[in-house]
Amino acid sequence: MTRAVIFGDTHANWEALLALQQAEPSPDVVICLGDMVGYGPDPKRCLDAVRDSAAYVIAGWHDRAVGALTLTGGGNARSSTDELLEATWSHARSVLPLEDRQYLASLPAELSLVIGATRFYLTRLTPDDAQAETAMLITMSQARLRERFGHLDADVILLGGPHVPALRQVDGRLIVCPGSLGLPRYGVPDPTFAAWQEGRVQIHHLHYHPSDTIRKLSLLPLAPEHVLHLESILRTGGLE
Repeated sequence: MTRAVIFGDTHANWEALLALQQAEPSPDVVICLGDMVGYGPDPKRCLDAVRDSAAYVIAGWHDRAVGALTLTGGGNARSSTDELLEATWSHARSVLPLEDRQYLASLPAELSLVIGATRFYLTRLTPDDAQAETAMLITMSQARLRERFGHLDADVILLGGPHVPALRQVDGRLIVCPGSLGLPRYGVPDPTFAAWQEGRVQIHHLHYHPSDTIRKLSLLPLAPEHVLHLESILRTGGLE
């Protein structure tokens, strides 16, 4: 029986990715829903591991920003979030060679694939939508689900972006959001991923200790308040 492991939003958190590899050492198919880099301290290690193991990968906002070699901050009046993004993207660029950044830039934003007789569609919410709807996906009305996803020609829609895991159905389609592997934001610090096997999907939670990731963050060229902000999310799974 084919077993597919689905994850996204690793955000350069090697310890979380390692926990997944230890929990799922030999899946038949690995699917990554983007945002391998950004925020975390280990973009190179995580990118190498995903590229070596994943059969299907789409790009997230952070991947595109790092791959495009551009800064997309807020201009003259930058917010603290803009400064954090620019600092972690700059760190990623500094440790990723050109071929890695070109790989990130080449990744598709969406992807269709078939496993067995099941049609999958890989996509992401935009950053603005993910912020607005990350907690709403679980309780979104059927009408809203149909408006957002009803046009997609697939049996299973795999959705990256929201850092909150969720399973929904609309018009016979299954919508699977595995949550975030590297920066969970659903009120619990445990990384989450999804596993699909012969038509059945489950969300799984991983237990790991983020202390090593947090220690590495303190060594990055980040402002102290940004380190504390990321540390708080890693320790608590804080919703924003």
